[in-house]
Amino acid sequence: MITDTAFYRNPYYHTASDTYDTLDYERMAKVVHGVKAAVERLI
Repeated sequence: MITDTAFYRNPYYHTASDTYDTLDYERMAKVVHGVKAAVERLI
């Protein structure tokens, strides 16, 4: 986990409605690519 603010972005976070279909996979992919690029610059 990069931040502890998931509940601001996903109203279903840690509720019974927190299911795979409520996640934003495109946004998550962008974050993963951005973090990967940042780490590669540090190496």
